[in-house]
Amino acid sequence: MLRFVAERRQTVKRLLGTLALLLLLPLGFAQGIVVSPQAIVVNPAPSFGVEVWLDRDRSGDGSPVYQIGEEVRIGVRVDEASYVYLFDVRPNGEITQIFPNRYDSNNYLNAGESRTFPPSGARYVFNIAPPRGLSKVIAVASKTQLDTNQLARFQRENDIFAQSTIGEEGFIQNFAIIVRPIPQQSWVTDTALYYVGDRPQQAAFGTLRFSSNPSGASVYVDGAFVGYTPMSFGTRPGNHDVRIELEGYDPYTTRVNLRPGDTSNVTANLNPVRRAGTVSFTSSPSGADVYVDGRYVGTTPTGAIRFDQGRYDARFDLPGYDSATVRFDVRTGENRNVSAELRAARATVVVQGNIGGALVFLDGRQVGSLPSGSGRLTLNDVAPGSHELVVIAPGFSTYVTTFDASPGRTTELSVRQSRY
Repeated sequence: MLRFVAERRQTVKRLLGTLALLLLLPLGFAQGIVVSPQAIVVNPAPSFGVEVWLDRDRSGDGSPVYQIGEEVRIGVRVDEASYVYLFDVRPNGEITQIFPNRYDSNNYLNAGESRTFPPSGARYVFNIAPPRGLSKVIAVASKTQLDTNQLARFQRENDIFAQSTIGEEGFIQNFAIIVRPIPQQSWVTDTALYYVGDRPQQAAFGTLRFSSNPSGASVYVDGAFVGYTPMSFGTRPGNHDVRIELEGYDPYTTRVNLRPGDTSNVTANLNPVRRAGTVSFTSSPSGADVYVDGRYVGTTPTGAIRFDQGRYDARFDLPGYDSATVRFDVRTGENRNVSAELRAARATVVVQGNIGGALVFLDGRQVGSLPSGSGRLTLNDVAPGSHELVVIAPGFSTYVTTFDASPGRTTELSVRQSRY
């Protein structure tokens, strides 16, 4: 039995290596998968979480250092009940499924449950082996069981761990195929990094931490979609172009200089998109001043004027004409014309006579009679221009005159009639 365990110890000793090749594909991959140089594959909109860590960094956010030959233990925890899978990706293209394995096949964890590998009393250990450098352990949690044969499979009947030689790029492509039929909210990943040997003077990655107001905005780094705010994204140091977008809001763009091992915070206060259209104003006759909701905007005919989407009142003013008000709506992207037919302003005529009851005619049409007493008749709504006034009273001389009525003004006429 001891020999059996020893043989298995030698097999597992070669499990954990380093990862020298880091790929960053330019697009989100398959069904909502984001490819990250730090985490390989990420669900940009998970509904629950999984955490993976190493015994020298239980936060899972650092990159602890191990020397060759040292033992290492791996921990994992899930927020919700799910099936958990742990993978080791080696720089020589080998993929090893650490969990589940021949000895630990029950990979269903309850909500909030944590497990450590190797578990207490296990017949195998994880020993750090060459080559030196940066390595990863990838945890996948899924609400449904996954067929991981495309990622790793048992090569021999007595193997403890499933393996393959598809490399990181093959892992990404095959993982995308596996999760494609699964609802987006049903799976999630996490990655733990560690160094074999000495830590390099410069960290391999930095972290971009994104937030926005309002949240839920899409985040693009160097043109590649990486997730929704709030979120963190691990990537290589250097300059990165960031674009944050949310429907109904103007996009936010910036450039970030990320230093090795640092965390740069990017906060976007998004402004609502100004939904607007254009309006041109005309009138007959032209030359009218136009006021929109009391604000002067021009004289007809105007060119196209930009207005935010909404409802407005336009008032047209032209000397000698009655003001006209037109209500109009502006719709996003619409170009429209608002026009007014202006009516010449009316004049007022006051006839002051000396014979009560005398009949008054304007342009041949009887418009009233002089009242007894005051002898004063006021005519409103008289068209501007030249008119003929005739006043008739039995037994008195007929009064005839012509006059000009000015728009918006009052013309007073004095009438004197004598007996025959």
